[in-house]
Amino acid sequence: MNWPAYDAYRSSDEQWLGDVPTHWQLRPLGFHFIERKSTVSDTDYAPLSVTKEGIVPQLETAAKTDNPENRKLVLAGDFVINSRSDRKGSAGISDRDGSVSVISTVLEPRDIEPSFVHHLLRSRAFQEEYYRFGSGIVADLWSTRYSAMKQITLAVPPRHEQSAIAKFLDRETTKIDALIGKQEQLIATLREDRTATITQVVTQGLDPAVTVEDSGNVWLGPMPSHWHIRRLKDVLKAIDSGTSVNGMDTPAESPALGVLKTSCVSSGVFSPEANKAVLPEEAHRVSCPVRAGTLIVNRANTPELVGSAGYVGGDVPNLYLSDLLWSVSVRGIDPRFLHRWTQTPVYRTQVAAWRVGTSASMQKLSKASLRSFVIALPPVSEQRRIVDFLENRCAKIDALVAKATEVIETMREYRSALITAAVTGRIDVRQAVA
Repeated sequence: MNWPAYDAYRSSDEQWLGDVPTHWQLRPLGFHFIERKSTVSDTDYAPLSVTKEGIVPQLETAAKTDNPENRKLVLAGDFVINSRSDRKGSAGISDRDGSVSVISTVLEPRDIEPSFVHHLLRSRAFQEEYYRFGSGIVADLWSTRYSAMKQITLAVPPRHEQSAIAKFLDRETTKIDALIGKQEQLIATLREDRTATITQVVTQGLDPAVTVEDSGNVWLGPMPSHWHIRRLKDVLKAIDSGTSVNGMDTPAESPALGVLKTSCVSSGVFSPEANKAVLPEEAHRVSCPVRAGTLIVNRANTPELVGSAGYVGGDVPNLYLSDLLWSVSVRGIDPRFLHRWTQTPVYRTQVAAWRVGTSASMQKLSKASLRSFVIALPPVSEQRRIVDFLENRCAKIDALVAKATEVIETMREYRSALITAAVTGRIDVRQAVA
């Protein structure tokens, strides 16, 4: 939808704002806010998390401070922003009292509508300007202090207009979020169907009329009577380990050498682009090249990702495994069938039973454990028919997921652009809420 512009504009002399409506006031951020510096304990003020969705009760995944007495006080109505560039976009108006990490900046709005602030200071345009005022040694640890932040020029409309803009954005973003939610639910349903389909045919076969019997195995349950129970050690040719090698943050460009990151198989599909370029002086230390026809298995990761695997369908020259990855080769079975089997609950429950680790966030799988896993195997010819069926079925599902993901990204881009346009005065939304 096209929204009208204001009748008259003037230059703000600020690149991030551009031209602004003539009746909007240009003032430094520090004019509208007071920094709240009070230090409190998280036993007196409940810990909060500063996220891209706003200020919420502390997430279970949040890193806990070693000094619970050194927290910043937050009162309802305060605006909180994470000062580090690796948390870009994490900010919002708090609807409750609490405490946040000292890396966050807490602002008390002064003579400015909090609901307008929530959209203005979370807009992509402001976030980029905010981090432009930052400083640091490396890009991913860049941070912005309030002493710099308060100098950022804001364009602020009259108070009643602030309320109108906030009301408009609340309404429109709610609509957009609802549409995004429907697409996300569609993706979740498609992925559930994908997993259910894989599990059904990899454990029961393609013939719905096949004779099924109790396997007598706690991991497998019922299985076709002509299938055979095997341990992975019976079909594994080798489990080769990679090497810990220092690399750069960027992926390798041919003909440079690259070492794979654990994320290369996190999605259950091999992603060769998830690698880091090997430093020249480290090139002699690489080992275990990526080979076609093998599975790459993540041997150490979070509980949800340890054991994740991807199939290497073709040659990928100059790529090597890290020490957290295995290259698994097989004999007497189709490796693609084994890969599909690693995407089923039958495999994941065995991973969960055998993974070990002293940290809840980092679990490991041993070669001995992997070799002991139990699998029900059909004849190789049937394995290939199952794989062919799944490749066709999953390709269709993946295409639908990709389309829904594209729609979500488009809606998010529109949402972001709409917010920036409204809070900087590029569009006039006053009549839309009249």
